[in-house]
Amino acid sequence: MQSWKSLLMLGLFGFLTACAQKTLTPAVFPADYHSQIDSADVIAAKACASIAGVDVENALPGNKVGKRTLQDKPVPPQDIRMTGNVAGWVKSATVDIFRLAGLNSQDARAPRLKLRLTDISINENVYVNSGYDGRVTLEAALVNAQGQECWGQSLSGAARNYGDSGSALNYQETVNHALDRALMSLVADKNFESASCGACR
Repeated sequence: MQSWKSLLMLGLFGFLTACAQKTLTPAVFPADYHSQIDSADVIAAKACASIAGVDVENALPGNKVGKRTLQDKPVPPQDIRMTGNVAGWVKSATVDIFRLAGLNSQDARAPRLKLRLTDISINENVYVNSGYDGRVTLEAALVNAQGQECWGQSLSGAARNYGDSGSALNYQETVNHALDRALMSLVADKNFESASCGACR
């Protein structure tokens, strides 16, 4: 019986080795927001928490957002690039996450939220399929009616994914989920809540 198990494992290893990718090319995908957050991870905002609107600055140095590496092979890593309206991508996510959390994002009496996108990072490990690790980092600030910054915080969210290699959908799912988590951490921040409810008004 043991010999059959050994043969089966050897056969499976041989199949995976034969199917493993042997070369890499650069990858490009468009910014396209669609929520990836689980309903269990949605945090309800306090009723008094609100903002007047959202302004987003894309502070990335370019459109390179990650690298592809080939597992167990001495092949040079290849770039992953994200194209399109990246600031609009962040704004769409912010409006959607705030809607899910029940936070009013169009309250004229409230402070305005300023978001600065400082980093997107994707690491794709390629074998037969790929494992994806992603992170999105933002700087957030609230600005009162007098134009003064009254609260600030750095936000970060991470996500993992698995699936077809070099897939635009898998890149999008990874960074969308990471962005969702960064923004939901903003909703959960007690200092943000306090500032948006009163200190910044």
